[in-house]
Amino acid sequence: MAYSIKEIAELAGVTTRTLRYYDEIGLLSPAEVGDNGYRLYDHQSMLRLQQILYFRELDIPLKDIRHTLNQPNFDLLTALETHRLSLQGRAERITALIETLDQTIATLKGEWIMSEKDYFNGFDESQYEEEARQRWGGTPQYSESRRKLESYSKEKKEAIKQEGRRITERMVGKNADAKPDDADVQAAVGDYFTYLNKNFYTCDVEFLRNLSDMWVADPRFAVNYERIREGGAEFVRDAVQIYCDRQKD
Repeated sequence: MAYSIKEIAELAGVTTRTLRYYDEIGLLSPAEVGDNGYRLYDHQSMLRLQQILYFRELDIPLKDIRHTLNQPNFDLLTALETHRLSLQGRAERITALIETLDQTIATLKGEWIMSEKDYFNGFDESQYEEEARQRWGGTPQYSESRRKLESYSKEKKEAIKQEGRRITERMVGKNADAKPDDADVQAAVGDYFTYLNKNFYTCDVEFLRNLSDMWVADPRFAVNYERIREGGAEFVRDAVQIYCDRQKD
């Protein structure tokens, strides 16, 4: 079944201007354009638009959404399952925040008495912790990572986070002419490999290789590299693949 731009806009709750812009930037093109110039959309167009709107709910920039959806290995079912986990976690956090808000209002009105720690229910830096548990909870890496993280002080956690950011910037390359097999990029990948093993979990080269594939496939990870340079996630993935291949030689 074909839909006009007005029909698909009404179905999705977006404006026709938005759809025209998505077409302009190569994010969502119509299935066909009639001789009269009318844009026509089909079922696949609807699924792609749904993906775009899911990614927007997760605050992913449009250029990163386009990059992800245009990947040859993009898997719709995997993406939907990932969205579900993310939105479920977000819904639980929002519910907790609303409850904290209601209790705070009631306390200020003299209708409720909150304990000091209750003022901060729902505020949690580890917003993806439940999703991580569901996806990797059965792996030894997850158990080891949780054990190590629980032993760290707040100051050490922050220092580890900053170290990770510095290494990530080096892995992405400092200039546009950088190549994945450059010596300094490969050295940064080696440092990141050591960083994971030292601070989180025992990681072999195959596990690192699989991680690099996920950094490209999942836009919430990819955006960390795309913010540094366009195509950053693929660049780092390629650099990691080269590093892992060399370790096997």
